[in-house]
Amino acid sequence: MKIKNLLFLILTVCLAFTVSCSDDAIALDPDIQGYADKLVIGKIITMVPNASTAEAITIKNGKVQYVGSLTEARKHCDDKTVVENYGKNSIYPGFLEGHLHGIEVAGRLDQCDLATLDVKPSTTMEDFVNAMAQYVNDNPKRSIYKGAGWSVRRDVLPTRQMLDTICPKVPMVLSSVDGHSMWLNTVALKKFKYDDPANIEKFGTDCIRLESGGFPTGYVSEGAMELARPALALTKDEYKKNLLKWQDMAFSYGITGVVEAAISIEDAPVQEAFMELAKEGKWKLRTYAMENINYTTDNEKFYGDLNKILDHTRQYKNEYFRVYGVKIFVDGVVEAHTAWLIDPYADDPTYYGKKNYPEPTRVADAVAFANRNGINVHFHAIGDAAVRNAVDGIISGQQQAGVSDARNTIVHLQIVRPEDVKRIYENHIIPVVAPLWVPYDSAYSQHEIDYLGQERFDNEYRIKDFFDLDCPVNFHSDYPVSPDIDMPLTIYCAVTRTDVQHGPEGVHGPRQAVTRRQALEAMTFNVAYQIKEENRLGMIKPGMVANLSIYDVDFLNAPIEEIPAAKVVATYVDGNVVYRGK
Repeated sequence: MKIKNLLFLILTVCLAFTVSCSDDAIALDPDIQGYADKLVIGKIITMVPNASTAEAITIKNGKVQYVGSLTEARKHCDDKTVVENYGKNSIYPGFLEGHLHGIEVAGRLDQCDLATLDVKPSTTMEDFVNAMAQYVNDNPKRSIYKGAGWSVRRDVLPTRQMLDTICPKVPMVLSSVDGHSMWLNTVALKKFKYDDPANIEKFGTDCIRLESGGFPTGYVSEGAMELARPALALTKDEYKKNLLKWQDMAFSYGITGVVEAAISIEDAPVQEAFMELAKEGKWKLRTYAMENINYTTDNEKFYGDLNKILDHTRQYKNEYFRVYGVKIFVDGVVEAHTAWLIDPYADDPTYYGKKNYPEPTRVADAVAFANRNGINVHFHAIGDAAVRNAVDGIISGQQQAGVSDARNTIVHLQIVRPEDVKRIYENHIIPVVAPLWVPYDSAYSQHEIDYLGQERFDNEYRIKDFFDLDCPVNFHSDYPVSPDIDMPLTIYCAVTRTDVQHGPEGVHGPRQAVTRRQALEAMTFNVAYQIKEENRLGMIKPGMVANLSIYDVDFLNAPIEEIPAAKVVATYVDGNVVYRGK
């Protein structure tokens, strides 16, 4: 059965219980007895197919009891029911994020924030250095200096000497905005043994770049980052403190659930921090975490790591946090010259990028193992060769496991061949894409064109092609890789293929623009389907969890120019307000 057919059957069942205001008789969940705890009034966009806008919701014990007309809703209320009237504001199912890095947000809160500079087209590499110089001056006597959010500017690559001028004696480690590279000073390169010939051989000179004399330049990428990464980790208590700040941020954007895209299987303090916060009643942002499985030539370790992830899916699991599946990085990113391409890079006809899984059978084995055990696999794939490798591995793994509804996902999909778009649909693979990455950006795009050539650049981010085949498309921000998690801006970028900052000059691939309804589906029900929560999340209908995102703009009908400026009025989780806008 094809994915869209399955979705249609699910939604048909949904319609048997939730309808528009004109038919109140079956808009009530008969299993939720008693008078409502809350009556919520506003312009309710249920995201139930073919349902009209409703006027009111009643909530009982954290679930939606009734959806429909205000007149009928009042019949389910008594004098103890709390009434919350949002007037003409629009009420949506709690927004869901298909792929981001909340752990990275938490970790970066204690680092120098370079991302605020990165979003400015005029920023230079010198600006990043100056910001770090000020940070060192403001934070003397640290044992290590950490920063995050830089990117290559105007084709000037980072060097250790740039950082040595401001910090020659204390290690300095700066993570790139995309999370796929680091920039280190000389003392850090030595401390973390990047100059060790064994490590250079292990990770390769496309990840540990070398000067003409053979010493590392200070610009490292992908797997080589693991040498310095432990120095960036927090304690469990530090994670707990910073995760709560991340949760507040997510709620302020109307986000009620996320796919946490990459947690190391070795980072037990992270998983334990989530679990403890949930048990303490402090963690309410539903988080579905993927744990990394890395390529290794050691068979015993590879399959041992898969079993460890399976154990974690059973060990770390409650209502608000669970280890949900396996994460595989098939390649890197274009800007680091590490995306894996079918045809060579435009600037180097001998180079195809970094393939993190040179043995395709490893990918298939990971999929088969996960799917046989009821969990899915979440693939990072940027280049078209990486996408093809992931698709091949998923097809083979699903066949081995005998599972067709595993809901394996491929995320980013920056460069995809049309034939692979079709194979993704035919094999029930869920595409997770990033509208925020689409607009032509003077700070990044010319860099990509230099690496990819104009034709490949022009055909990036095939979002509409997936919708045209009825794939259950998910949207993601990849925050903090993207500088924002703005849900209205995500809708705007998906519909216009540009953003407010760049306007008409930023339009990139206009043929791939989607409808507003499709954009909302990709931020609500489709994400719920990805995480196998479509019977609880992603729509406003009786029996569903009462997660709501309330905005001051109707995303389906307001003038398109009003959407990016939309403000969150309130966010509900389990029927309770967790954020109220100013």
